[in-house]
Amino acid sequence: MLAALAVSAQQQLPGVLGLSYKIGRPSVPAAAYQKITVTEFRSMVSKAFQKSGFSLVAVEAQKNKSTIFQFRFDAYPKVEAKPMIFVSADELPDERKRCNPCFLRFAEIRNASEFEALPWMTQYELSALLVPAIDNAYATIESNGHRDPAWERFNYKRQWAGERNLFGNSFTGIEFSSLKEAVAGAYRNAGFIPVESLGGIRTPEDTLAFSFPVDPGKDGGAIYTLKFRRQYDADGRCHPCEITEQYDPYQQLPPAGLSGIASRATLESRFTAARSAAYEAMRADLERHLRPGSVFSIPPKQAPLGSPRPPPTPPIAT
Repeated sequence: MLAALAVSAQQQLPGVLGLSYKIGRPSVPAAAYQKITVTEFRSMVSKAFQKSGFSLVAVEAQKNKSTIFQFRFDAYPKVEAKPMIFVSADELPDERKRCNPCFLRFAEIRNASEFEALPWMTQYELSALLVPAIDNAYATIESNGHRDPAWERFNYKRQWAGERNLFGNSFTGIEFSSLKEAVAGAYRNAGFIPVESLGGIRTPEDTLAFSFPVDPGKDGGAIYTLKFRRQYDADGRCHPCEITEQYDPYQQLPPAGLSGIASRATLESRFTAARSAAYEAMRADLERHLRPGSVFSIPPKQAPLGSPRPPPTPPIAT
């Protein structure tokens, strides 16, 4: 059971901006322009971002004929460090200094890593302003026309798809003790058995551990854990507290024995039903405390409980 509780570490998640804005430095430009001067092209890009809440810092022409637009996002005054947005363009002017063509590329949040250390709520608020602002700037550019007819469409796709939580379901304005009690009750009522200690090791404060009965009426079960990540407001309430499930669907289960064969045949359906019941109870009890802008979600299962562990993926020969 101790081995089952030691779930393999999850992959490190990016910050909130990494969830909301995914474009890096793709090779294909967003668009190409003709029949406007380089000056008009630069003005079009600058004005679109300024209209969307950015301040123009600089427009720098590089020796390789690439031009870098630098913008600062000032619309979120709660943070001292301001997001810096770089937009690159390849300008190929003709003898009359008209675009022949000028390639517009994608925006890069140059100092995104600076914001990963901020409180999550600050990251959520900043992301909800910044990413739609970038989207709106490109929408303004798209509406201006003058594109090279060889490019059939504007390649930029809106990045903002609504709020996404960094860790899991996210709650605000509730005491952590009340949140933890509600979650524990939802799982107990669904048939999970709380595990307070395993081999003398106390369950950490930010973790709830349960055993799901594999063979009803017998000791031993599948270990299922919930992890709480917490930040608080000035009143000591969640701001936010986020919950993720952590369990190994391939964990080694207790031996079935002759009397447990029938129970093993129904293990996956019983576990799925119990897990769904716990989540629905949490939704009913805690939905009113969800972080504004977020929605309650039930994460997809990795694999049926008790599945054979897949063989390791062989390294790719190079």
